[in-house]
Amino acid sequence: MSPAIDATVAVPAWPRDGAVFKDVAEEENIGGKGLNVARWLALRGADVACGGLLGEENAAPFERELARCGVRDVFLRVPGLTRRNEMVVTPEGSFKLNRAAFPNLATDFDAGAVLDGADGEPGVAILSGSLPPSVPKSFYADAVRVLKERGWRVALDASGDALRLGFEAAPDVVKPNAEECAELAGFVPSSPEDFRRASAIIGKHVPFAVISAGESGAWFNGEFVAAPHVEALDTTAAGDTLLAEFCWRMWGKGEELGAAASWAVAAGSAAVTMPGGSPPPPVLVERLMEEIK
Repeated sequence: MSPAIDATVAVPAWPRDGAVFKDVAEEENIGGKGLNVARWLALRGADVACGGLLGEENAAPFERELARCGVRDVFLRVPGLTRRNEMVVTPEGSFKLNRAAFPNLATDFDAGAVLDGADGEPGVAILSGSLPPSVPKSFYADAVRVLKERGWRVALDASGDALRLGFEAAPDVVKPNAEECAELAGFVPSSPEDFRRASAIIGKHVPFAVISAGESGAWFNGEFVAAPHVEALDTTAAGDTLLAEFCWRMWGKGEELGAAASWAVAAGSAAVTMPGGSPPPPVLVERLMEEIK
């Protein structure tokens, strides 16, 4: 629901008051959590569509990216621009400027129209990312209920009230990080015992609790899968790739939980080696999977 053009700007020093940097290098990527998920699933050979909201005034680059990846475009066009975010990278560190998505969206906007693209044969729906200010925090909860009634498997990757309310609608998978567990389990896990307890609490309401634990790995229904060592370049799409691979392995390939979890961590680990959320080469995922085994 909140895609973005993500720009990365490299500057030679940490900016001071009044600083002007000339001839800076900039790289643009078409992003957003849902789009990251769709790109990876398409690369894996899935029949995949991607939807949400797109601003009419700059939809073209998103349309080109979806076509390039072989992803069906079921986005709902709305007036205005899709947001543009900036990551500023310096030798001393980096910071990111995230704009609000669709700030001028009408308050009476019919968010449910976004689900019109899910009227076909039931499959797997991955609901991910933040919600624009004008979209009700209950949007994901309503979407989970509608999709489940239509026979879909549903995975949810959100935060704050959108995660809490969506979780109460009982999706098939939720993927919080440690901090987001506070919304679902009532505390932030920090030890293996904590993660197992949080998984058990979350697992009372959903079949699959996937808790990401950063660079160390992830917990799948209380079982930890350690991440292989890689040289991390950009964590932008790591969690999205992990969740997409998990769903692809579970329901696209029909694999057992343990195998799906290992493949998911291998894919997420490979993703951090790529710039700007670009999908990693599948051969790298296969190599990292051997390390996990």
